[in-house]
Amino acid sequence: MKQVIIAGLLIVLSSCKHGQISNVISDNGADSVLNDSLSQVSDDAYEYQDQKELNELHANWIIEYNDSIETEFQALLTVLPQYKESFDKEKETWVKYQEAVRIVAGCEDHGSSTSMFIDDVLSQGIKLREASFRNLLLHVRGKKVSFSKTTFTMAMIKDSYSSFIKAVGEDEYNDNKEHYQEALRKEQSCWDKWMETREIISNKLDEDTRQYYDECTNLVRRVKLIQVKNQNQALGVTGHEPLDCILPDDCSDKALLKYPGFDKIWAKHCDNLDWYPKFD
Repeated sequence: MKQVIIAGLLIVLSSCKHGQISNVISDNGADSVLNDSLSQVSDDAYEYQDQKELNELHANWIIEYNDSIETEFQALLTVLPQYKESFDKEKETWVKYQEAVRIVAGCEDHGSSTSMFIDDVLSQGIKLREASFRNLLLHVRGKKVSFSKTTFTMAMIKDSYSSFIKAVGEDEYNDNKEHYQEALRKEQSCWDKWMETREIISNKLDEDTRQYYDECTNLVRRVKLIQVKNQNQALGVTGHEPLDCILPDDCSDKALLKYPGFDKIWAKHCDNLDWYPKFD
């Protein structure tokens, strides 16, 4: 049993390394600057022998990831002190969004590995925050950064939320459907408010800062679109089948836009267990 648990963890940690918290490659060939904070977890996991210790290991890495992003945010305030008040206000809206994410994460029961699932859902919110400013920080430090040429809209994310909420309502194995759906609606509302705050702040920035800030907003929407379309699947302890059916972070923008949502891909896979999507 211990070996099975460790094997399952290595599968999901591999997904974190190469998917969840990894570099995003857009259609213009530009690498994003998202951190790979869990890069050593899979190696460390061999030292742990039970689910409790694995949960703690995973939780510690998520904490370290969050702390590293907060450190970078403080660095941004140092190099752009004139916008500290605005950026702090935006952080407050992200915190409220993340609180809503935590409620959503608690709507699923994954047994003894539930805490790992919750941590992975929360890591998605941290990843969004990272995408929201890190390229701007690199720019003001004199680094060259590139972005996707595709524009990702709030309407795209709204449609994907609707599909996610509908899929939850049709899940015959979930006895908590209405609460789950309401939690998703609350999360969506907090997401919308976060993006609205960014739009207000954008109008207060100087031209150069605004350009990179807005590009970061587009990147956040790209990352968010992947997350919503994947519907919080293949997180925590998982297997290769869900991992093969979610949309990977290194997919092309074209593949992202055409991906219909995890529930539809999974249904097709279950109808034909030899079938998996091709992300091109």
